[in-house]
Amino acid sequence: MSNSDYTFNDKVVLPMEKVLKCQKALYMAAGMSEEDATCVAQHLVEADARGVYSHGIQRTPLYFNRFEKGGTNPNARPEIVKKVGATALVDGHNAMGMIAATYGMNLAIDLAKKYGTSAVSITNSNHFGTCAHYVDMAANAGMIGFCWTINCVNIMAPWGGVERQLGNNPFAIGVPCGNKPNVILDMATSVVARGKIVMARKTNASIPEGWALDINGNPTTDPEAAYWGTVLPVGGYKGYGLALMIAIISAILNNSSFGPDMIDLYEDPDKIQNSGHLMQCIDINAIDNLDAFKKRMDEAVDYIKNGKKANGIKEIYVPGEIEANNLKRSIKEGIVYPVEVILENRKLAEKYDVPVEYRL
Repeated sequence: MSNSDYTFNDKVVLPMEKVLKCQKALYMAAGMSEEDATCVAQHLVEADARGVYSHGIQRTPLYFNRFEKGGTNPNARPEIVKKVGATALVDGHNAMGMIAATYGMNLAIDLAKKYGTSAVSITNSNHFGTCAHYVDMAANAGMIGFCWTINCVNIMAPWGGVERQLGNNPFAIGVPCGNKPNVILDMATSVVARGKIVMARKTNASIPEGWALDINGNPTTDPEAAYWGTVLPVGGYKGYGLALMIAIISAILNNSSFGPDMIDLYEDPDKIQNSGHLMQCIDINAIDNLDAFKKRMDEAVDYIKNGKKANGIKEIYVPGEIEANNLKRSIKEGIVYPVEVILENRKLAEKYDVPVEYRL
């Protein structure tokens, strides 16, 4: 099949199940176990299905470059190295971040079931995709979940500075509802995730003003200049403060990389990241009846959504609702992809001799 078979106004729509099968086959071809390949594939494709393309399969070529150059070990398995009551320290052993973080969140859920709450610190990990995925795991288990991580490259200047000294360290909070989608807040401490700048760079699209500065500290709409410059913190100095505190609890706490020790995920594929994360859970049943809580959450969501709307606004959304709607639509209608992303993944499948029936 030619590349033209995949183009339609520079977009292509693919069934979610087809993309899952392709990604699973790709990661197995890279040497991952079927279980781990399934974990990574589900995470990446779910991100795309939720409309978070910055953290979806567009990153697969990047991850494979790290496999090939030795920066990430596709066969590594995480391990508990310290456990005290409701807390634990997990060594990811340089596994893919999705593998280490999923292991860590499952452990946090189990500990919270026993103790009512938990905190699992993870070190020696890698970029792990979306924080939303992990807190959604907690919410589906009847927990309020928290996820904190240091970014895998310094891309933000401290407030008042121009040098790249911090990541835009993301975090997420997930809460279960009854008849409503889980309420999921997932945000970076920058105005936008750097992955959106990477996507714009890949598709030759400009970026909005207010996203980033160039290397001289000047505002830019050029994704190439933004890529080498700095992202702007959300809320000015408040976003900077939040980014620093997240770095402390997710990386400095467990001796993961921080500051001058950070490598560039994109430019240093042969170097180990040693990323740090923190997963936390609150078992709702330890405080009140879960079903009663979910009922109150449904009522709280209705209260917010039924508020008076500003002119021109058709609907008020709660955190995670738009992504939940996107996921529902993607399951039914397929995922809309930029053709550049599909062609990159197709080229990778050919390189790794993935059977034709599993290619995009």
